[in-house]
Amino acid sequence: MDRSAVEAWYDQNHSRYQDLTSTAETLLTKLLQGKSIPYHSVSGRLKTRKSFLDKWDQKDYSAPEDIMDVAGLRVITHTTAEVKRVCEVIEQEFTIDTSNSGDKAQNMGVDKVGYLSVHYIASMNETRLGLPEYERFTGMCFEIQVRSLLQHAWAEIEHDRNYKFASVLPKEIQRKFYLVAGTLELMDQEFCALSSEIDKYAEMVTEQTEKGELDIPIDSTSLLQYLNKHFEGYDLKSLERNFSKNDKIIQELDDFGIKNLQEVDELLNQKSSSEWVETPSSSFIGILRRAMILKDAQKYFESAWHENWDFIYSSKWKYWEKLGIHKRDLEKYVKLTYDNPDYIELEKLDSN
Repeated sequence: MDRSAVEAWYDQNHSRYQDLTSTAETLLTKLLQGKSIPYHSVSGRLKTRKSFLDKWDQKDYSAPEDIMDVAGLRVITHTTAEVKRVCEVIEQEFTIDTSNSGDKAQNMGVDKVGYLSVHYIASMNETRLGLPEYERFTGMCFEIQVRSLLQHAWAEIEHDRNYKFASVLPKEIQRKFYLVAGTLELMDQEFCALSSEIDKYAEMVTEQTEKGELDIPIDSTSLLQYLNKHFEGYDLKSLERNFSKNDKIIQELDDFGIKNLQEVDELLNQKSSSEWVETPSSSFIGILRRAMILKDAQKYFESAWHENWDFIYSSKWKYWEKLGIHKRDLEKYVKLTYDNPDYIELEKLDSN
């Protein structure tokens, strides 16, 4: 097949493969989200005309369709443990060309380190191809790469530097390069181990919480596990909003004198769970702050507030009053301003 015909093939099929790329990216993203598998990113790319033709020129292909990575996806996970989970989904949900797929790490000698990534040549499975929205992809394949963040970092650095050295590095630099690669691989393993430890700790906290054993110090994991159990049956996804930024609320609890989950439990038991979540758009962080204010407003604003937040929505104030938190109580410790009808601003009193 002459080159002009290959160029024409690319031009004629460009939009089809672009469609395949975006559809496969959306599908894989939804599949991972549906199975609650955490990941850093899912991205798709279409080979450029130049890249496609360069690859054609470099290898002895008999037809343009023999280039299987015209469309490509890359999944980057946080750890190598998540790589395995992503791979399980890919193997379950797509048809895999096993002869052209594989784990680079499995093919690397035991005395080697470096580029690690799982590569698949995949296509939509028969079930999906039977659906109107997927049937146009019959006979088309695409590449999927799966790697962790550290594997990705290594691959990107190696790719860039090797090209700068025309694919051959001086031996002394190559040795240092692979020492760095080995270090990254060890770090990846350690991150996996740490992640596993955190998961086991979370399970332990959940088990103890269910038994009523709450003499557990407060940290990000223990507090979230406790709150999820305490507010079980409510919209936890909404309540967890912004909880990833929990360092301030943990510090506030500590400064307020709350040191363990037993004390958090006593704090929240001032009201029923339904009363705490009654305020629209309630969150764990907001509930804990209201609980401390209800318990001792003076102690909260003088010792724990630190001006970490600065206003209350006016529409929510009636819910605060139903809890027993009144404006007159707050005005002893902070200045309330009403310039904006949507919210009441809190300012630190000069005397404080």
